[in-house]
Amino acid sequence: MLFVAASCEQKRQENGEPIETATTGKAIILCDESIAERMKPAFALFDSSYSEAKVEVVPVSAREGMSQLFATKARGVIISRPYLADEDSVLRANKLPPHATTIIATDALVFFVQRNFPLDTISLDQLKKLFTDQSASLRGMFPQLKTEPTFISPDANSSEYGNILLALTKNTSPQRAMTLVKNADSARRLVAANPNAIGVGYLWQYAGDKQFKMLKIGFQDTTGAYIRPKPVHQGYVVMGKYPLAISIRGIVLEDRRNLPWGFMTFLRNDVRAKQYFLKSGIVPEGAKFDIVPTDEED
Repeated sequence: MLFVAASCEQKRQENGEPIETATTGKAIILCDESIAERMKPAFALFDSSYSEAKVEVVPVSAREGMSQLFATKARGVIISRPYLADEDSVLRANKLPPHATTIIATDALVFFVQRNFPLDTISLDQLKKLFTDQSASLRGMFPQLKTEPTFISPDANSSEYGNILLALTKNTSPQRAMTLVKNADSARRLVAANPNAIGVGYLWQYAGDKQFKMLKIGFQDTTGAYIRPKPVHQGYVVMGKYPLAISIRGIVLEDRRNLPWGFMTFLRNDVRAKQYFLKSGIVPEGAKFDIVPTDEED
């Protein structure tokens, strides 16, 4: 009996701290500040499940999080974008493999406006043209607009801005003047105060928000078929009928089963975390849906 009790006791280091495993020890994880606040309930689930684990989550910009990871100063990062072109180039130049990554959930990049904004829909091709062609204008595309709208996005270090580069400009600087603000909350406030503004954000920031509407986006899929603009909803993201899906991913510095790995794996697999993501308007990884289209299209 004494042997069994001793073998079950948590192993500890010389300083008395638990030896790190996937569910014990201490770790600091950096989190994309654009999603950090909304992720807190999922983080709290891990804290309440493993009393011997102390994970401190620090909100930082997406660029800062990746910079710290590349400098080996961060053990893990939760972020809403993949590598940007320069980050990918660093890996290739140094002949390094990509970091170990797990997909936690799927969100979507959205363009949100006030409810009375004159437009409801736009095409992906029009968005790409607006961000890559200096001569392009929304007024030229949509004569009902009295003045040219202002695009508002969190700043160049944000994941929202990074996803604009990845999805719309082929990783080149946008050829369109934008109002860049400190963070997602600042973008929300500015769009709320400006009826002629188009904000850049994420689906779970605006799902169910009656103050704003999200522009529907039509596009050509990989087969060349045109997908008519659909309501911006997690169901259509799952169906591949919204073109700007993005992944919330957990990236770890060390590819081994330590505490950062355990934390990311929990966020991906825990049923309660999945339910929280689903209720928040995004798609938990591995979720299964029975989807009934709400219009006449499949």
